[in-house]
Amino acid sequence: MGIFTELGVLYAKYKDSKLMEHIKLFWSRLNIRKMLKACEENAHWSELTFLYLHYEEYDNACVSMMDHASEAYEHVKFKDTLAKVTNTEIFYKAIDFYLQQQPLMISDLLAVMAQRVDHVRVVSQMRKAQHLPLVKAYLLATQPLNIKEVNDALYELYVQEEDHEALAAGVEEFTNFDAIEMAQKCEKHPLLQFRRIGAKLYKLSKKWKPSIELSKQDKVWEEAISTAAESSDSALAEDLLNFFVSEKLNACFSACLFTCYPLLRPDVVLELSWRNNLSDFAMPFMIQTMREMQTKLDGLIEKERKKEEAIADEKKKAEEALASGYNGMDYGAGDPSAMVVYGQQQMGGGMQQQMGGGGYGGGYGY
Repeated sequence: MGIFTELGVLYAKYKDSKLMEHIKLFWSRLNIRKMLKACEENAHWSELTFLYLHYEEYDNACVSMMDHASEAYEHVKFKDTLAKVTNTEIFYKAIDFYLQQQPLMISDLLAVMAQRVDHVRVVSQMRKAQHLPLVKAYLLATQPLNIKEVNDALYELYVQEEDHEALAAGVEEFTNFDAIEMAQKCEKHPLLQFRRIGAKLYKLSKKWKPSIELSKQDKVWEEAISTAAESSDSALAEDLLNFFVSEKLNACFSACLFTCYPLLRPDVVLELSWRNNLSDFAMPFMIQTMREMQTKLDGLIEKERKKEEAIADEKKKAEEALASGYNGMDYGAGDPSAMVVYGQQQMGGGMQQQMGGGGYGGGYGY
């Protein structure tokens, strides 16, 4: 070992063209610590990295390749070595290194580290460097974890790329993101599809009024009506109804009456239709309202009739019970006066039997 090591040191000092060949052939017979020191002192970075790898010092090997990229760095070797490091801080240094040296290969690098990095920190690091588009493939691979920061970054890219189909599908499937902030970005977008997504996001966040206003602005009447119906807010539904009347959208007025039927007050609808000559459009609503009122009245009448019948039955039973008490059939449930009569009869009968039997010892007694 001493001979091979000292020869390697001499190669490092005086004949570096022979050094790599010597290390590759006899690395198992070298005193690697001494050889590492010699390579470092003489700035032989490729050989230094080779020795680190064979000495299983993967952390130092990665740092050496990053510090001396012009001589020691190779993408495949670096990627394979990075998968074996123990210090996770090297991952984030590697991201910065690739942003400077190999920005187009960073997605390939992140695929190796994906299982061990903090995704929130990676997104923050890329956002700070303003290079989020470079890691779109990584964001897509990480999205099934439904992390808020990852979803926010990916949806932001969709808006920049004007990919409304991917955005619409994403907000439905992965809901852990800042919906209000995304809706505010979408509502100012020049494309109609993004503004519709903004209205949808307001609706999902239960911000009914901004959603309806955005739909009204883009003349998407169907979405405005469905949002008003889902809100369960009578004021919003009636306000939308007044809007349709003012804009002379008679068909939308009728559709709103149908969809928002439980939220609308009949007197308001009747007045609006009468003042604006919309009786024909409001007639189905009024017919249904009258039908429901008649059904409720019929139910109340039937309920009252059953109640009266029950009272009559109870009264009849009470009278029958009272009559049976006077006939001596049911003394517990009859009139108290019947009990008195029955007691007097019993007392009289007992006295007669005692007198006939001779003394108080026989008969019923008291």
